[in-house]
Amino acid sequence: MNRTLIVCGHGSESTRGRAAFAGLVNAVRREAKDLDVVGAFVDVQRPQIAAVVEETAGPRSIVPLMLAYDRPVSIDIVQASHLDPAVTVTVPLGPDWVLAEMGVRRLFEAGARSDDTLVLAADTTTDDRGVSDLSKAARLLSAVWGGRVHVGALGGPDTSLADAVDVARAYGRRVVVSTYVLTPGLVHDSTAAAGADVVTEPFLDGGVPDARLVGLVLARARSRGGWMSLGEDPGIRFAHQ
Repeated sequence: MNRTLIVCGHGSESTRGRAAFAGLVNAVRREAKDLDVVGAFVDVQRPQIAAVVEETAGPRSIVPLMLAYDRPVSIDIVQASHLDPAVTVTVPLGPDWVLAEMGVRRLFEAGARSDDTLVLAADTTTDDRGVSDLSKAARLLSAVWGGRVHVGALGGPDTSLADAVDVARAYGRRVVVSTYVLTPGLVHDSTAAAGADVVTEPFLDGGVPDARLVGLVLARARSRGGWMSLGEDPGIRFAHQ
């Protein structure tokens, strides 16, 4: 019996977002000859993660397609993993150098220039750990890009995206937003409406998924370290990346 890889996303109301997620799952499935690859969701779409855990058997790894820590989503995933001791949860996708490299590629594709002021734009953060992850993502992007990167989120305790764009505007240069979002949908639409001069596409834009992203998912699936010990309380403690 092959080991099962459960690729778990947030779920999307957007047709383009759903298609982009399905494209990633299919790309991972094509590359993972030794794994049975299944898609799952935390909310909005089906099948939901708990149902997938209950309907599968044997060793299973859940890879959360999260770019930054999200406490409610994290709790749902870990609680689902507790339904069977054969299930482990890996470290989420981000932050990671691979995403930073992809972010810079998106910047070049959007026509970003070295004298632009950059803002990394993310979905709502839920707490300080999410803010910390976004800060790390910005540092990685800055290192690959070779210049300063501001951070803005659509909600939560971090600097709002609108405020981050305003601060960036004070430098007197073009403001380019680097979209730190996996799929098209409402979050990217809101990002595009924040007032920047240029906004990059999400990591998945409906085309063929970047091989580096597929490789990152598989690297997470095959990693030895789990995201969290199954004996811990999912509402209190999570392992750090």
